[in-house]
Amino acid sequence: MNILIRILSVACLTFFIAEIASADYKTMRKESFVRKVSSPLINLPNGLVPFENTLTGGQPTFDQLKKASKTDFKAVINLRTDGELPAPEQESTWVEGLGMKYFHIPVAGAEGLTLENTRLFAEVLSKTENYPLIVHCKSGNRVGALFALKAFYIDGKSKEEALLIGESAGLTSLAPAVKKILER
Repeated sequence: MNILIRILSVACLTFFIAEIASADYKTMRKESFVRKVSSPLINLPNGLVPFENTLTGGQPTFDQLKKASKTDFKAVINLRTDGELPAPEQESTWVEGLGMKYFHIPVAGAEGLTLENTRLFAEVLSKTENYPLIVHCKSGNRVGALFALKAFYIDGKSKEEALLIGESAGLTSLAPAVKKILER
């Protein structure tokens, strides 16, 4: 009987340690994807650097775009729709006037999270001459959503990995919509 209690105790302890290690590993994995932006990089609202040479976040100001051009950024991807301010035409004028490339892929919330938009997004990201680049919407949420969809549909990542990548790039309130899309 004593031996049975010891075996059960060791089994329970082993299970407990494994669970703690697994939870810590998952937390570490998620945290390793996310690095907050700080000076001297362009300090966008909700700014993140989920990948080398990729700055994501909310709407940059003209001064932030000007700083980006002076620090060798090559392109800007705007995921905001035509009805949002500043108007895409205005931002295009700013960005191109500063010598950077401008790409507009309007994503209207969850309805804009389409395979077509994901493919357009992946195409821009696939060109090395566009780096370093800024990808933005109003808050960074749509940016993270498209990075998650790209990771799943284009890069062949698992649903879990795709969601982690999306979160690392700014995915927040659109996460339930993205999960639903990935389950189709």
